[in-house]
Amino acid sequence: MVKIKKQCSALFDHISECMAPIIPIVLAGGIFKMVVLLLTTFHILSGSTEVILSAIATTPFYFLPVLVAYSAAKHFETDPVIAIISVCAMLLPDFTELMESGGKVTFAGIPVVPATYAYSVIPTILLVYCMSHIVKGLKKVIKESLQPYFLAASSIFLTVLLGILVIEPAVSLLSNALADALNSMQTEVPVLAWGLFAALSLLLVSTGMHWIFMTLALTQIGLTGVDYGIMAALFISNMSFGGCDLGVFVKTKQRDKKAMTFSAMVTVLITGIAEPSIFGVCFKEKTPIIGNVLGCLIAGIVQGILTVHCYIFTISSVSSILMFYSIEEPGNLMKAVAIGVTAFVASFIITALVYRDVDEERVQI
Repeated sequence: MVKIKKQCSALFDHISECMAPIIPIVLAGGIFKMVVLLLTTFHILSGSTEVILSAIATTPFYFLPVLVAYSAAKHFETDPVIAIISVCAMLLPDFTELMESGGKVTFAGIPVVPATYAYSVIPTILLVYCMSHIVKGLKKVIKESLQPYFLAASSIFLTVLLGILVIEPAVSLLSNALADALNSMQTEVPVLAWGLFAALSLLLVSTGMHWIFMTLALTQIGLTGVDYGIMAALFISNMSFGGCDLGVFVKTKQRDKKAMTFSAMVTVLITGIAEPSIFGVCFKEKTPIIGNVLGCLIAGIVQGILTVHCYIFTISSVSSILMFYSIEEPGNLMKAVAIGVTAFVASFIITALVYRDVDEERVQI
């Protein structure tokens, strides 16, 4: 049990170390998104200026796998250029179009499971980790005199195929299995379904698996005009992250942590960007994970009891709370406010109770 605990702690440390250099960039993107949102809300921004500023705000998130690939390569002490090229191969527009075409895709007769590669974090870190061992293995096989010609080509080829054929499809298959299970559970036992879904949101968002659920929600809104709970659960998740951030902010005495947690809290509550809270607070400090999971579980149960719908597809945050408003169901907005407040308060209290402002010993694996 102690060994498993150390391994899990070391795993979170690796993820946190890979994401640490990226967090300021993500925060910058979140600030831009907040500015664009406020300016468009008050009709100050429009036209091509809005498009350009929106592009600047979106870039850090769309190309997040590229940034993660570079940071992970530096962390695992492997070639960052090979890592970046390997990830970029899966972000090419033609490749993305092929994955989204809905047709049968194969590589040399091997079936390829369609997957979304943009916005992924954990799969990218795993891919670069595997790539580091691929490069080391190839260096032992390829003569040093031939490495300038064949090492990069061989590493990129094997890494890209590993990502396309194994890592991303595995994540997508797991996501689809979770979606099917959730659909069955929300029909039969909604309280349990939304409680578990909200509690698992940290895992889903950190691995990028939440996008399959967001796609499902988008489809539901497009077809029926309403999503029956996915976006509400993701709203709970972001409010919970804000509560965890505030818990650490209140308990810590370190100025750098106060600055980081406050920025992360503002970012996730206003813009709905959760990466700083996940990787800069929860994974780095570890104990806020308890506050997030339990806070989301409690709020998810409340969601299952109240039944909260979503009518507009957007990123869940305080500033986008009107996504839950409908003339046909005016009371739904207050239900959304109730689950958001529940998630924030419960996560704040639990995090404040379990958090200790000490530097934990880092375990290497």
